[in-house]
Amino acid sequence: MDMKLDKTEEILKGIESKIPPLPEVIKNLLNIHYYADTPVWKIAEEIAKDPNLSLEVLKFANSSLFSSLRVTSLEHAIVVLGVYSVARICLAFWVKRLQESQDLIGYIQRKRDIVLQSFVGAYASKRLADIIDPFLSISSFTAAAIRMIGKLVIDSYVYSKKNDIILDIYKGNEPTIAEEKILGISFPEATYLIAKSWNIPDDIKIPCRYFKSPDRLGEDTSPVIRKITYIIHVGDIISQMTGAGAGFDNMIERFSRRSLHVLKIDEKIIEAIFYETFVRTERIIEELKAEAI
Repeated sequence: MDMKLDKTEEILKGIESKIPPLPEVIKNLLNIHYYADTPVWKIAEEIAKDPNLSLEVLKFANSSLFSSLRVTSLEHAIVVLGVYSVARICLAFWVKRLQESQDLIGYIQRKRDIVLQSFVGAYASKRLADIIDPFLSISSFTAAAIRMIGKLVIDSYVYSKKNDIILDIYKGNEPTIAEEKILGISFPEATYLIAKSWNIPDDIKIPCRYFKSPDRLGEDTSPVIRKITYIIHVGDIISQMTGAGAGFDNMIERFSRRSLHVLKIDEKIIEAIFYETFVRTERIIEELKAEAI
């Protein structure tokens, strides 16, 4: 029997036991047919059933880091941000709650670290998207914010094979390549499978799968998904460069050279986003007010 294949199947089964199903309210919000015919007050009423989620949406809408808006109610937030954006913001902060639920012994990351790494990358990705194409800002933010969720599923397997993975990294492989080689699956692939089980839109789940290896995207990939993937690829590396929330697998990887071509930017823009993200890391922590941080 192929032990790697057997381990992969075991990991896939673990998704159901370790990751809860998507809450009904978020599932509804991600369904365009739901909010096309649902009044704003009703959507606000549904979100309000989860007080913590309501608070996160309002904090996001009022954060000087993420928005220049000042809102006082969920209805106001939905109107000014748009349901499309609110749905994705709800997803990002619900995943944050999952990440706050456990320390990662394999990756040597406390729960506060994975949240910090996720949202520093999300901030950098959103700021990059603001420059490249503001329409992609919220999707880029959300994809980057949930990109690490696969670590929760494979962490115990990383722990059991950490020496082999570290040895493979020392041989020159990037951490996710080492994971794939030794475990048969990497955390971005696990994130993709989780997002797929939740029926998350392609503009979120496909970038989560390929952000570590954007050049592997198929030629038939839509321009929007390709841009978002390269945006969170750059945002992820910027978060590595800041060192925020780093685990044992934190390596300052090289940007794909195609990033500059696909995103139509130069290295000066990446440097500027890095500097802005680095100096604002403490403020990101403060404004997110994550209990785990």
